[in-house]
Amino acid sequence: MANLRDLPRQAWGDLQSRLFHLPLVGTLRNLLADAPELSSPVPRDTGLVDAERVAAYQRAIERYVKPGQVVVDVGTGSGLRAFLAARRGPSKLYAVDGSRNLDTARWVARRNGLSDIQFVRADSSRFQPSGKVDVLLHEQVGDALFDTGLVPKLLGLRDRILVNGGRILPNRFEVFFEPVQLREEARLPFIWNQRLPDVDFSCLQMLRDTMSPSYFTRFIRPQDVERRLCDAEPAFALDLETLRAGSLPTRLRLERPVVREGRVDGLCLFYRAGFDSELSFDTFPERPRACTPVLLLRVDPREFARYETIRLELSLPELSDITTWRWSFV
Repeated sequence: MANLRDLPRQAWGDLQSRLFHLPLVGTLRNLLADAPELSSPVPRDTGLVDAERVAAYQRAIERYVKPGQVVVDVGTGSGLRAFLAARRGPSKLYAVDGSRNLDTARWVARRNGLSDIQFVRADSSRFQPSGKVDVLLHEQVGDALFDTGLVPKLLGLRDRILVNGGRILPNRFEVFFEPVQLREEARLPFIWNQRLPDVDFSCLQMLRDTMSPSYFTRFIRPQDVERRLCDAEPAFALDLETLRAGSLPTRLRLERPVVREGRVDGLCLFYRAGFDSELSFDTFPERPRACTPVLLLRVDPREFARYETIRLELSLPELSDITTWRWSFV
């Protein structure tokens, strides 16, 4: 059978025209004329399968979104937060997203009978509602927390469109850099620590300062962590409703007593996102259904006994750019 792509250009064009004008095709075109365009979306499933995370958003929206308020869901993605807020009877509800997922969220809204959501295709920095907003919903968190512009985007929106006393959900973040031991199958030693037949790569260690910063970070699965050597303690915390630009730390010195002996394979960046003193979710690997990737800051492995102290220094000149971060034992 001849390949259709081998047909002469004119013949191929004639075939397309005939197919396009078949009665059945014309009927389908009319039926779908008002349907949103489903343009190859790439929804993030990890947040949806995390039952604790979804439940925290649901309870926070039920607690803080009131009838008659103006609500914005920034980076709406699959639209879940906007759909939950729609049930609360806001006077205006905007679902804002600059990606192709907006078409899918609009489609899902129609299929669920949610007709009062205004879908806006825009970057958050360019979004301008007709009036001030009472509640800002978001999940502007990257796998490295800050790498999608969490702080500048939310502070920009807060100062530009949020009413005085308005809510950002979630607004509180505790940031943890925790020494971890990885499961053996998840370990990836630096090339100079690997033992390979007939070749010694240890000479490359003297060139580590010239290597790409991306070599020293990995994104891992929560289940790749075998244990945390220390009890979790936040390195710093922030509140998006009160934070002033430029006030976050750029250097950290951590001292942690070891409570579980083991090997430090790196520092994992975890966070806890809070809506108030009661409602929160986190990215710690011990939670059931934890599936959000976490950032590992790689180190040369080092063994620690119980009751020893792990001392670390971190430099974070640009929180949103992990290639500028540096860390070391002291």
